[in-house]
Amino acid sequence: MQHEVPPWLEKLQQPKALAGIAGLILVLVVVLVFIAWRWGIAADRYEMLQKQAAVGFLQAPSSTRSVRVDPRQSRVIGVGGGDLPQRIDLMIAAVTKNYDRFRVSILRDDGTLVIHADRMVRDSNSDLRLSFNTSLLPAGQYRIRIEGYARNGDLERFEEASMQVAGR
Repeated sequence: MQHEVPPWLEKLQQPKALAGIAGLILVLVVVLVFIAWRWGIAADRYEMLQKQAAVGFLQAPSSTRSVRVDPRQSRVIGVGGGDLPQRIDLMIAAVTKNYDRFRVSILRDDGTLVIHADRMVRDSNSDLRLSFNTSLLPAGQYRIRIEGYARNGDLERFEEASMQVAGR
């Protein structure tokens, strides 16, 4: 008994069609591997968010505290420590004629950038003002780095101050 092969099946048995089908299967395998890899990243982020939720997210401040910082003095500024978070208003003395605009960065003691404020200008008292919530910063040592923008646009180090954040 003879079997007649339908025309559409003959077209699929040609080398071009087989190569196309193999290419399609390869693309699908690559896409599935990529999705599995991204799923692992999403699971890690979900786990991190669960840990953060156990500790607590950013909480509304209960009070406001103004802290004057003179980076030319070597004292350590202390913030936080209460049961409730505070809004801290830093007033950083930036008395100089060399710079009109500044960059203020708050870094952890290991050098990790936490807060970054760019192109800041001084107020009428020659202070740079920066506000943040204490629930944003975990307990530990921090550095407040102040850099000035030179006339050519390059950043130059101006001053640095130390800050201690007490835990809740």
